[in-house]
Amino acid sequence: MKINLNCNSYLHFGAGYTRIFSDFDGTYMPAEFNHDVLCNDNPPVDSNAFNSYFSEFGKLLSPEKDGKSTTELTVSTGRNLGEFNYYMKKIKDKGLSIPVPDKLIVTNGGDEFLCHTKNYFNSNKENMFEEWDINTSKRKPLRKYIMGWDGYKIKNRVKSFISSLQGCPLLIEPATHQGLYGYKGDMTLQEDIEKLPEEYRTNYVSLRQDGSSLIRLTAPYGSEYTEELKQLSDELKKSGYKIDFQVKEDNDETFVNSVSDPKEWRHGTSVEIKPRTRGKVQTLDKYHHVKVMVDHIIQEGSNDLVIACGDGRNDLAMLDLSNYIDEMESLEDFSKPEFREQVLKLPLFTIFVRNSSSSDDALKNYERNFNFDGVKRFIVVDKNDDSRPSTLIDAIKLAQEEYSKINQEYKRNA
Repeated sequence: MKINLNCNSYLHFGAGYTRIFSDFDGTYMPAEFNHDVLCNDNPPVDSNAFNSYFSEFGKLLSPEKDGKSTTELTVSTGRNLGEFNYYMKKIKDKGLSIPVPDKLIVTNGGDEFLCHTKNYFNSNKENMFEEWDINTSKRKPLRKYIMGWDGYKIKNRVKSFISSLQGCPLLIEPATHQGLYGYKGDMTLQEDIEKLPEEYRTNYVSLRQDGSSLIRLTAPYGSEYTEELKQLSDELKKSGYKIDFQVKEDNDETFVNSVSDPKEWRHGTSVEIKPRTRGKVQTLDKYHHVKVMVDHIIQEGSNDLVIACGDGRNDLAMLDLSNYIDEMESLEDFSKPEFREQVLKLPLFTIFVRNSSSSDDALKNYERNFNFDGVKRFIVVDKNDDSRPSTLIDAIKLAQEEYSKINQEYKRNA
């Protein structure tokens, strides 16, 4: 019998503690070691470069005080739990390793999982994170952002809707809707379909629930069920649920077969059902997890530091310091002294890893507004710019140094 106490992990930490929240692909995992490199050997991974980089990252995360680590790493990923574990297994199979995150936030902030196997890469354990190791204590502070949502009740309502469809489609719940190229080994919808009798191969609806806050649905390309699934939005809203309902055509994360030719596989349509949140961000995501931690540190007066890291447009809400000041409505408010005063008190520094130029305008605004007094609260990593940190490791060290300048308690205890 497994007992998961889910104790509040905030309680045993004191001043000087650093809590890092990092996006995974392109941020914690550098772009040069992407999915194709590690999972498909295309091109083969440079093992020496990989080991050298993550050895340095391990040193960054290892400092201790009074026998306890002073740094906590939470990785946030656009992958679901099964997809992330698959990636970790591929790293392990190559005889490589990375510093194991203390916590994992799965796609769209659905849930936070706790890691109980810090020696994963030297163990015979199959998964780094297990589905039953949900940090249930984290759900309570997040509830204020997702009023009118209950992921598991909504899932049951969705299942009931599917069972009522004409033709009684088969309900399938695979580990991922992505294809065999990315994920092999009884994980994909593609593998599940190919095991079915021929008469069922085009008469199905596939459902994925990733944590408590994201439900994905799909059906074969050309299936009438694709259109009928769109009616779910009205059905759920009539039931009183506050949802964000999105239909994605030709979604490259959704790999389905065709009604006209069941052996033909292509990008299909997906229906995504998520919580509708109050505030600036419209769906529950990594920003909300960081906000909960920042608010906790302010309320406790613990002098700890939060560092949030990302590399894409979907990370900008998490990196925007104005989103952590409840009364602010836009970056223009930074001209008002009262808002700058509140930014000075935030125990939060943010880092953007620049892998392309797509977000450059936002980066310039963030640097101008958040670093107004010479303290680098917003840091850009750019390996092609000698005036900036070249790696996430260097940027995290810089953030710790900058925070030490303005918080003597953090400096004293770090």
